[in-house]
Amino acid sequence: MDATFSRVMSKFSGINNVDSATRLFPVVIDHTYVYPLQEGLNVEIDDTFAISSRPGYDNVLAGTGIHSLWADGEYCFYVDGSVLYRMDAAYTKTSVRTGLQPDARMSYVRVNDRIYYTNGFQCGYVIGNTSTAFPDPAREFKVSLPAGQLIDYYRGLLLMAKDNILYISDPLCDYYDIRKGYRIFKGNITMVRSVDDGIYVSDEKVYFLKGRSNDEFIRDEVYPASAVPFTDVKISGKYISDDVSGNIAMWTGESGICLGDNNGKVVNLTEARYKFTAHGRGAAFVREKSNERHYINSLF
Repeated sequence: MDATFSRVMSKFSGINNVDSATRLFPVVIDHTYVYPLQEGLNVEIDDTFAISSRPGYDNVLAGTGIHSLWADGEYCFYVDGSVLYRMDAAYTKTSVRTGLQPDARMSYVRVNDRIYYTNGFQCGYVIGNTSTAFPDPAREFKVSLPAGQLIDYYRGLLLMAKDNILYISDPLCDYYDIRKGYRIFKGNITMVRSVDDGIYVSDEKVYFLKGRSNDEFIRDEVYPASAVPFTDVKISGKYISDDVSGNIAMWTGESGICLGDNNGKVVNLTEARYKFTAHGRGAAFVREKSNERHYINSLF
């Protein structure tokens, strides 16, 4: 006698493209089968394991070559061609600097009322709608920070990565001491991301500079694979778990999405379930939707 067996699948746990398709078994959560997916395109899964189509998008501003969008909830900047723009909540743009190197990716960090920026060729800071270059300190052994590919801020120190050198400013300024204000890494630096008690820096591997000041920094290797440039973010640890305190770093590495805590401990969150082809660079942000937070990246 022939029999037909069917099961309705309504709950999903996300993508698993590591295990064979014949080994993708469901798990039971709250007396319900929750299934893995081998592929997922333009879909989202919420905390009830329900699947839905990803929303579309709206075209709010036109340009010829827009890139390097950055926002922190109050300020928003982007580059179009060779111009740095500030955009307000009504999507009105204001030019703040012209003559930039075309197509050079911009990195930003906010320090109080200043938005510092750098693209590897030019750097400076914006207050309001006015851009200002780093002034010459005119002091012995002190030089303005060079334009690098990445910038961040940690305990009063500006951090500028140029090629394989991490420049560390003197406290509360934008110049460094040429005798000690830098660290040299083996390869080109692809990430500089500070947390409460240290700084994650990536070249061919990921390191953690632990300490409260330049004189105290101790460098430890904490992960064996490089971070993809521009995929790192800093978020509150409470968004991950009630047991995680302070701020943490998240980034996309060559082998998966990683989380780094305040002590330099790194965990790969996805390597057991998801593999992808390494990419040269990307972009990432954390989105909040319906009381859920999603780390979203784009690799290219």
